Amino acid sequence: MGQPIQRISREAGEDPQRRAADRARLLERVAVGLAHEGKNPLHNMALHVQLLGEKLSARTQPLGSPIEKHVAALRDGIGRVDHLLRAFGEFAAPQHLPPDVAAAAHRAVQLFGYDARRAGVTVARQGPDALLVASDPAFLGDMVAHALVASIEYARDGGRVGVEVESRGAMAILLLRADGGLGNREQALPHLDAARRLAAEAACELSIETPPAGGARLSLSFLLPR
Repeated sequence: MGQPIQRISREAGEDPQRRAADRARLLERVAVGLAHEGKNPLHNMALHVQLLGEKLSARTQPLGSPIEKHVAALRDGIGRVDHLLRAFGEFAAPQHLPPDVAAAAHRAVQLFGYDARRAGVTVARQGPDALLVASDPAFLGDMVAHALVASIEYARDGGRVGVEVESRGAMAILLLRADGGLGNREQALPHLDAARRLAAEAACELSIETPPAGGARLSLSFLLPR
């Protein structure tokens, strides 16, 4: 006798939210695997580019020669992809990261740079490279990412987003200013709603201003660690 056939409810398969949640679980695992598996060939390529550069130098290539420029371009490209994969892996599995709001902002700018360019938005980041806060890293990165994407949407089609991290007394502040452009409020709202939902989990005080003239001002405030 074979095993009884399990009948799957079509209703469960047609639930968009459940389907999205199921796919998100797979994407998270794929993202972690991609970030780790991509490192090995990249490091191998970096090693061979270094060896190639050393061999070319031994042949006394003139400074600024086309071959030297090609090797430098390869080094630069490999380094950029390596940094992007590292940021991708950290974003996919943030629970083991330190709660660093400056690093989270830098990571978001890296990962959503394509979104910004496609939307015709310039993103400029200021502030320290690291600033630890009293927050949960499992929620901190997602909240910062949603805030950035919402800001990009408010500045869509020709605008600018300023991303600034600073400390004020016992607080760390992440300011996002979206100015100019035509903007797309409807596309921004789901990300603002997500940031609001994550604020309590990330131990963040969130302030959102959307002036009638356009643009947006988002302020994310965190306590500094004692």
